[in-house]
Amino acid sequence: MTPDEDELLRSLRALPALDPPQELVLRVRRQARAELATASTGGWQAFAMRAWTMVGLPAALVATVVAYLSWAVTAASALYH
Repeated sequence: MTPDEDELLRSLRALPALDPPQELVLRVRRQARAELATASTGGWQAFAMRAWTMVGLPAALVATVVAYLSWAVTAASALYH
């Protein structure tokens, strides 16, 4: 780093930290607790989301990669014939 950049970084670090507005903190806290309550009660939405993220999405990703690799190998071998 150049000395100018070091000086700029020092001056940025010297700035005081700003706290978010209290109403924003309360709103975020309410939303987080609502999401946590939904996830911990074990409703069907929480189960469906968990099943999708743990099984469905990885399986779809693997299927997509395998299909693409199959197509790519087929296309590459067709170029050599």
